[in-house]
Amino acid sequence: WLERGAPGATPDGLLTDDTTSDKLPSDVRVDPQRKFEDRYEFGKYLCERFDSLDDGTLELDRLFWSTTALIWFDELCAKNDDGSRRLGREYRYILSSDFRHHYRHTVRSCWQLVRDHGENARFMLLAQRPDDDWLGRHGDILEQIGGRQSVLRNNLIVKEAAKMYSDPSSGRPLRGVAGREGGSVRRLAMILRQLDLNYDIHSESMGAHELQSILPREFDRWKD
Repeated sequence: WLERGAPGATPDGLLTDDTTSDKLPSDVRVDPQRKFEDRYEFGKYLCERFDSLDDGTLELDRLFWSTTALIWFDELCAKNDDGSRRLGREYRYILSSDFRHHYRHTVRSCWQLVRDHGENARFMLLAQRPDDDWLGRHGDILEQIGGRQSVLRNNLIVKEAAKMYSDPSSGRPLRGVAGREGGSVRRLAMILRQLDLNYDIHSESMGAHELQSILPREFDRWKD
C-alpha cells in the first residue's frame, strides 16, 4: 500500500484481520480518534498506554511499531487537497531492520524520547512555533542528535542540551538552534564526536558542570 503511494483510505482492516494481526501479551487500549497537539503530548500518551508492555521487547518489535503507525496514519501523513500524501521514506512508518533509522520512525521516536528523557525531550519533538507542530514532523534537531544513539540515550547530554537550547517557559527550541552557526545543535553533535576521543562523556560520573566546561567558547551564548 505504501509502495503504491498510500492511495485512498488507510487499510485499517489489517489491524483486526486474524491473518494479519495477533493479540498482545497484555491488554493495551488506545483511542485511534484522539487528536494530539504535538509530538511531545503524543509521546506522553504512548508511554502511559504502553506501560504494561516490556520495554526491552517493545523497542525492536517491528510489527508493533508498524501497527501503531497504521492506527494514526491519517494524522502522521495527512492527505493533500488532491488526495495524495507526502510519504517520505518507508522507515517512517514501518520500523527499519537497520537500527540507525529507528529514531526516524514517527511513532517510536516519540515514545522512546519521552520514556528516556521526559520533559527534556520537548526541544527535540516540538517545533519553534506551535503552528508548525504536526504528528508526523521530523525536525532538524532530532535529525542531528538522533544520528548518534549513544548521545540520544545519554540523559546528561540531553538534559544539558535541553537547558541550552530550550525556551524555559515553553520547552520549545530557541531560534537558531537548528542552524549551522557556532554553538548550534548541529555543531554540538560534531563537537561531541571530537570530545569523545579524550573524555568519557557517556560516563555517569561526569557532571553537568564538567560537561559544559569542556564545550568550546562558541557555546557560551547558549549556556548563558
